[in-house]
Amino acid sequence: MNSPENRKSTRFKGEIPIELNQGKGLTRDFSTEGIFFITDAPLAAGAPIEFIMFMDHSGLGPGMRLRCRGEVVRVEKVGERKGVAASISAFWSAA
Repeated sequence: MNSPENRKSTRFKGEIPIELNQGKGLTRDFSTEGIFFITDAPLAAGAPIEFIMFMDHSGLGPGMRLRCRGEVVRVEKVGERKGVAASISAFWSAA
């Protein structure tokens, strides 16, 4: 039986590079309220997190850097790497 979707905002699938203080990652899906990404960075559930998403304009000029702040919700093993789910509490354009 499928459980109903409890997310408050639409989730988008896509591989977008992100940069963390502790390393790099690649998104699997994201929304305005949360993100799931794959990384080697040493992160733990409950920890604050800040990262930059590199949004590409697909040849329409320079991309945008979106700085995000939130909290790590879950960390799970994904092959040899980690899958990290995090809430996003604030985001703004980064220079």
